This record gives sequence, C-alpha cells and structure tokens, in this order.
Amino acid sequence: MGLDVVIEPEKQKKKKLKPAKIIAGVVGLLVVVQGIIMYSTVSKYETKIYPKVWIEDINLSGQTKAEATKAIIQKHNNIIAKKNITIKVNGKQYTIDASKLEMKYNYSAIVDKAYAIGKQGNILQKYFAIASPGKKKFVLSHSYNYGPVDTVLKNIVKDVSKKAINATIIRNNSGALVVTKEANGRSIDSASLKKDIQSKINNLDSEENLLSQPKLISVAPKVKGSDLTGINTVISSYTTNFGTSNYNRSTNIIIASSKVNGHVVMPGEIFSFNDVVGARSIANGYKMSIGIINNQDVPDIGGGTCQVSTTLYNAMLRTDIVSRERYAHTLRSTYIGRGLDATVAYGLLDYRFKNTYSYPIYIESSSQNKTLTFSIYSNAALNNKHYEIINDVVGSHVHVYRITTSGNQTSRVLLYTDSVV
Repeated sequence: MGLDVVIEPEKQKKKKLKPAKIIAGVVGLLVVVQGIIMYSTVSKYETKIYPKVWIEDINLSGQTKAEATKAIIQKHNNIIAKKNITIKVNGKQYTIDASKLEMKYNYSAIVDKAYAIGKQGNILQKYFAIASPGKKKFVLSHSYNYGPVDTVLKNIVKDVSKKAINATIIRNNSGALVVTKEANGRSIDSASLKKDIQSKINNLDSEENLLSQPKLISVAPKVKGSDLTGINTVISSYTTNFGTSNYNRSTNIIIASSKVNGHVVMPGEIFSFNDVVGARSIANGYKMSIGIINNQDVPDIGGGTCQVSTTLYNAMLRTDIVSRERYAHTLRSTYIGRGLDATVAYGLLDYRFKNTYSYPIYIESSSQNKTLTFSIYSNAALNNKHYEIINDVVGSHVHVYRITTSGNQTSRVLLYTDSVV
C-alpha cells in the first residue's frame, strides 16, 4: 500500500492598503466635496451681492442689483416723504418739506460698487469672500433742488432783520440842533443757518433732530448819540444861486441836496457824493434838464446835480479837509468861479473827501429863494482857524489857493491847478 501524499495549496496572502494611499484618497474625496461646495456657493452668488455688504443701514446680502436698488429707493422715498425741516426763530416757525427738494441719489453707482465686492479673483478667493466676509458699508450721496431752501432763508432774513438806527442831528422847533437817540438792529447768521440746514438734508435718513433754532444777532448802530455831542457849531458854509434855473433843474437841485442834508461823516470815514445821493433817474424823481456831456450842453436826467456837489465842495474847501476825488467841468459853470467847480456823474465821476478831524461832521443843506446853502457843523475847537479860497487865473490856467489865518499867522497853500475853460 502506498502512501497518499496530499499537498494543500498555499493560502493566498491578503493585500493591505498603505496608510498614505488611504489618506490621499480621503483628501481627494474631501477636495472634490469642498470643490462642489465652493462651486455651489459661488454659483449661488453669481448674480447676487455678497454677504455683509451694506448701503448705509440696509443689508443687501444675497440681493440682485434690481432688488437692492428697489429696496434703497423704497426706503429713502418713504423717509423723505415723512420728513420736514423746521426752523424756529423770533417766535415764528418755518418749514422745509423734504419731498419738495427733488432729491436724487446715486443709487445705480453705489449698487454697482456693492455688487462688485468679492467678484474679482479665482473661485477660491470668491468663496472666502462669501464664507468669511468682512463688513463693507457704502454711503449714498445725493443732489437736490436748493430753491425751496433759498426761498425759506430769504423769508426768514426778511422777517427777522431790522436795521440799526444811527443817532443823528435834527433841528427842533426853536431851531436848535438836537441829537436823536440811536437804536440797535438785529440780524441772523444766514450762512450758519444755511450750513445747518444743508447738514440736516445731507443726513436726512439718520438725523433725528430736524429742528433748527438760530440765534438772533444784535447789530449796533454805526453812530451813537455820545459820538455826536461834540458837534456844537458851524465851521463852514457856502451858498450858490440857481435863480435862472427852470422848474426841472430846480427840482433836481432840491432832490439831490435833500439826500445830503443831515448826513453825518464820522472821523476817518470817507464821504462819497454818489453813494449818498444815489442814481439820478426818473424813478428817483429826477427830471430832464441841461447837463454837460462830451463838452456839450445836452438834455440829461438829473441835470443841475453838479451845482449841488459844487456848493458842498466849496463849503468843504473852507475847512482844512483835502478832497480825495474831485473833477472840473469841461465847460465853464456860470454859478461858480473858475477852478472851483466839482462835477459828478453817477458811476463815473464822484466827489469824495475823508473826515480827518477827531470830531464828526454834520452836513446841513437848505434852499430858499432859489439859493442853495451847505453848512458844515462840527466842534467849536475847529474855529480857531479861518480859511479863505482864492482862484488866480493866469493865462490858460487857474491856481486855487487856501489862505489859512490862525491868530496873527497867515499861510497860503496851493491846492491844485486847473485848465481854464
């Protein structure tokens, strides 16, 4: 009997995966999953605004451009429709209706900027912009129609403002000079009020207090009664005659001289004939008469006014005040000596002088029996000198001198030289 030998097959060895391969597989799977998540997330916001993007206090996260624009417009229109700006001053109340301002916001440009946040870069950058966003906030800017604001401001200034009243001098019934009392005026700082209103409009959405209560400003008069107490005597006067003048020319002289009558010139102040008298126009009562224009006597509105400036000029010549601006006529004036005239033309030629005294000057005009007189009043201390004017014609020129007498001393000063006309 033989031996049966049974040979068993060798057991197959099981293959074992290496750890590195396992990890690589897991990572690969995670990358795929993460990629899917990233793609899905980025795709979700492809046409929408990324998270944590705000325009003022409106969160636009996840909204399309159209949705964001609609939300902003709706909110702002609702706010504007309900808000008014109120100004209270001097017991009166004024209202600016915000809905009348025609406010226009830069909705489209701001929404475009909000939409662009995070949209640049690769998919990884976009994903992180969505998954870990930092808050982005935009502020709207706007334009508006300033007309309603300007109208309200003008009404406020008109209602509130009151001119200060200067002290002046008048003659009482007995003919004595009496100083009238000054009075304070009031105004409002319209520039500051305008700035405050603009600030409220610019912050209409967030501004809680839409009430403005500007303060009134006290305006002191330029001339006080105490300034005029030193005026106590006549220091100079001069008279011209307009007996040959017709009704129109006489009327012009009376109107112009009345504008100067009672005018006070403070120490250091410059007197301007044109500023004080104003435009010579039909609206101001002036009439057509003969005036000198381009070396000719021609009809002119306000003709004769130069006799007023000339008469005042000659009264001032008899003080020691020097003229700042004075012009001679191009034709000879019959009512005054050569070289002693002072022509004026509104907006072109003026007669001006500066009060170089330490006392104020009071100018008084009077007209009667077709004579015009200007009297200059100031302090009696100025009467310690006497002034005389001489016009010396030599050939084609006239030399104007001022002779000053003070006690026993006399001085002669050449003031100017004119061409003889």
